[in-house]
Amino acid sequence: MATEVSFTHISSFEPEAEDLQSRLSDGEEGITLSPSATPAESASTREYLLNQFVAQSSEFDASMMDVVWPAEFVENEWIAPVEDTSGVTDNMLDTPVEANTIDGELYGIPMFTDANAFYYRSDKLEEYGFEPPETYMEVVEQAQTILDEDDEMENGYIWQGGTNEGLTIMWLNWLWGFGGSVQQGDELVVNSQEGVDALQHAVDLIHEYEITPDNIPASGTDGNRQTFQNGNTLFMRQWPYAVSIYEDDTPVTGKFDVTTMPKAEGNEDANNSCLGGWSILINNFSENKEAANTLANYVGSMEVQEMLALEYSRLPVHEELYSEEYYEQQGSLEIFAEALQQTSARPATPQYGEFSKIVYTNCNQALVQEKTPQEALDDAQEDIDANIN
Repeated sequence: MATEVSFTHISSFEPEAEDLQSRLSDGEEGITLSPSATPAESASTREYLLNQFVAQSSEFDASMMDVVWPAEFVENEWIAPVEDTSGVTDNMLDTPVEANTIDGELYGIPMFTDANAFYYRSDKLEEYGFEPPETYMEVVEQAQTILDEDDEMENGYIWQGGTNEGLTIMWLNWLWGFGGSVQQGDELVVNSQEGVDALQHAVDLIHEYEITPDNIPASGTDGNRQTFQNGNTLFMRQWPYAVSIYEDDTPVTGKFDVTTMPKAEGNEDANNSCLGGWSILINNFSENKEAANTLANYVGSMEVQEMLALEYSRLPVHEELYSEEYYEQQGSLEIFAEALQQTSARPATPQYGEFSKIVYTNCNQALVQEKTPQEALDDAQEDIDANIN
């Protein structure tokens, strides 16, 4: 008899979770799936999981895990080791597997990797004679020109600016694009000149250049995805999953394309896409660990990886899926493969969640002009020095 596995996932993964539930419904894998959604934002999902872990809840057996969580979750003994019973990680990209390996032990099976990229209205750029922008100021100049002349376009450039993980990543995108880094030896430093320049640029997009709408400081990943889908937005920073949604009979179907992240002038070689990705963890308090382990191995299989890549534009972790055969079936896969080559990683620390909250809280205060960028990052640095460094 098949064992039911309770699986918690971010809400933007709901179509994929329903597909997995259908594929497992016959019980042939020895399990069936009972999925439940958490908020789309990484930070909100982390808070939900932390509350469950602290309560030692067995409410879920397996869950999606962001690439920056394993160290914290393992340190607190909240998740159980995963056994790669079918050798699914043997043919995976090294980085996602390494991110889930702590002290030589595997604590998650990678589901998909991620690299954020730059979505643009290809029809509008062609109409106005522009090539996709490669620098920060080209984004500004193109958006201002088209917003001035095109009544259909209401938003120039949207990005994740709310008090959540998305804003930390946006700030890192700009920081790396200015040639900066937060890792200074063993310490995390956010109030460098590049850090301040990055936040000042974000503020200017809203308040000086006026190509980013005023509501961006309250925005998140999937809300932005929906806004771009409405057809009134020129540029958006987003993850790969939006491609498959936009290709399915929406106002932007056939009118958008994706390219790598723009960079600051003079830093065109910067790796300023953020490495993301999600894996499956096993709740250490679950009563169905063996069944959860079966689910983790199933999702890591070539069959499921191919489904996630071709049907849902999730970046696969199986290396062989990055080939011409698959590029022909899912055109965006090739550009995201290029974006993966231009990624940088968020700081690897068990206190990453605390670090990120400090950053996005203070950055958001700068976006709404409660603080200057310098004040915001000086305050953030003070908190980081007191609690993390």
